[in-house]
Amino acid sequence: MHYKIKGTEIRSENAAKPATDAAASLVRWVCDRDSTPSALDYGCGKLRYTGHLAQRSKHIGLVDSEVQLTRTQRIHGEYTSIKAYAKKIWPSCTIQNLKDFWKQSAHRYHFVLCANVLSAIPCPKTRARSLRAIRAALAHNGRVLFVNQHTNSYFTEVRKRASSRPHLDGWIAESKGGSSYYGILTVLCNFIKVI
Repeated sequence: MHYKIKGTEIRSENAAKPATDAAASLVRWVCDRDSTPSALDYGCGKLRYTGHLAQRSKHIGLVDSEVQLTRTQRIHGEYTSIKAYAKKIWPSCTIQNLKDFWKQSAHRYHFVLCANVLSAIPCPKTRARSLRAIRAALAHNGRVLFVNQHTNSYFTEVRKRASSRPHLDGWIAESKGGSSYYGILTVLCNFIKVI
């Protein structure tokens, strides 16, 4: 998604990390969870956790911005799009862009993973819309795991840059590759209240 914040364009797809940057503790947790009939990777990015979710689910769903789903990029060592790669690896997967998912999920999911997504969204209304859509997409007794990177040395470095400026619960960081947003969500319950 692209956001315009005080004249600065923020491209959230710039925050997508490669599969090699998956958090080992989250991978272990996902791989150790009970199998479910269906799982959704909300804000799937470069598919860091999708394969692990797919191993524990009969059906896998992917949601991200249209730009992230369709642009050519390096995915698991291959130059392709998320849509093309996912359809090759998981032929029966469901792929939806964010705007369509916000209107109505194509599937009901027994498990939803939303990993490091909300903290990359620089707009409270978009965060709230995401939470409402995730809730609506859950099957009866479905569960969701929200993962938010609390802090790390990179956030400390970004915060100290002269080109960074505070916004909401984080910073807008400008660089040669464009601007990104890094939020530190300390109280997720403020966002959950909206759903």
